[in-house]
Amino acid sequence: MLCVLTVLGSLLASACGSSGGGGSASVAPKDVGPASGHLTWYAINFGPEGFPQKLVDAFQRDHPGITVTYQAAPNNTDTMRATLTTEISGGSGSIDVYNGDVVWPAQFGKASLAMPLDAHLPDGYWDRFPRERADIAEYRGEHIGAPLYVDAGLMYYRKDLLDKHHLPVPKTWEELKRTAARLQRSGDVRYGYVAQWANYEGLTVDWTEMSAAAGGRTVSRDGRRPAIDSPENRRVLRFMRDMLDEGVAPSAITSFQEQQSLQTFVEGDAAFHRNWAYAYGEANNPKTSQVVGKVGIAPLPAFDGEKGPGKSAAGGWNLMVNPHSDAIGAALTFIRWMTGEKAQRMLAENGVIPARSDVLHDEDLQRGNPALKAAADAPLVSRPSGIARYAQLSHGVYTNVNGSLAGSASPGSALHAAAEDIERVLEGRAL
Repeated sequence: MLCVLTVLGSLLASACGSSGGGGSASVAPKDVGPASGHLTWYAINFGPEGFPQKLVDAFQRDHPGITVTYQAAPNNTDTMRATLTTEISGGSGSIDVYNGDVVWPAQFGKASLAMPLDAHLPDGYWDRFPRERADIAEYRGEHIGAPLYVDAGLMYYRKDLLDKHHLPVPKTWEELKRTAARLQRSGDVRYGYVAQWANYEGLTVDWTEMSAAAGGRTVSRDGRRPAIDSPENRRVLRFMRDMLDEGVAPSAITSFQEQQSLQTFVEGDAAFHRNWAYAYGEANNPKTSQVVGKVGIAPLPAFDGEKGPGKSAAGGWNLMVNPHSDAIGAALTFIRWMTGEKAQRMLAENGVIPARSDVLHDEDLQRGNPALKAAADAPLVSRPSGIARYAQLSHGVYTNVNGSLAGSASPGSALHAAAEDIERVLEGRAL
């Protein structure tokens, strides 16, 4: 327990800094050094079983002078972040390059836990990525990570049931609720809609999407003020509460993360489901799914009166370099290869959404993977992760929204409390 508290204390101290704008002392990176030797890559497993090692093997065939050890990270991103914070802030170089969540650049940049990359990569390097995806890897004008793969929130639906009842794919949230209720009344499904409304980061993701679909925001555009307590957002939270009160969403949704909501959908118990792109493959896995061949993908809805489609939260992971590494030259070579066409095509061919624009929009690859096309076409919205204390800010969002969904606070009072929490975070005060 003491170790966990020490890790969390270190993380909060490095992220918060002082009210005068301070933070961790800047770490001067070592000389880049040769593109040879040994490096350790620390990453959560992604893609099919053993896929990260397949990437390592392919890289080593192209770069025989560099050996790479893939070290699997825990699947819980908060645990992974705490581990990296402890290792790197303590001066360890045991991890050379690591995968970092898209919401980490400001946190890790301010705390000097990742090396700025712009000075070490070729001119025009960032042009290979969609502009908005490259931009969210920046902190104070410097790219802190290189996009490895992307993700987007998508709407999954039972196309067999819509066909059976001659119903169109909903384009608005209000239409989705009506359609879901009709399918429930027919007896074809138990629940109308499932998503990630538990008390954790996933709810901030879902909230960001639904808020944007109504024209709302969580933080002002300049990042200086809370914007969550607004008429647009009160409309959204009341709508979410209505889905619960009317039984369209199950009461258990307030404890659903990705896996629980997906499990409900693939067992055939829900008509509509919001999840990331990986869910398409899971829904069509004959070993675990009851809805193989019955699932459609659509953009997320907008709200009535708003321009559609709704926006999808930007997800995915970056490659980041430990400034204490003794193999920075090799790490940069690894990053250039992993974001090159060969590796990015390997990602796409294995059900992972590539970050590189030319591969993301490759029509041949899209024909074999509907989720790839859906993710490539999805308009994106970012969580307010450009704020260095994003973890605390997100906590203020999801705890208050979840509390209202669970019935402990009205939408108005929950959003007022969330705004107060966000203001404390922005001012550098403790929650």
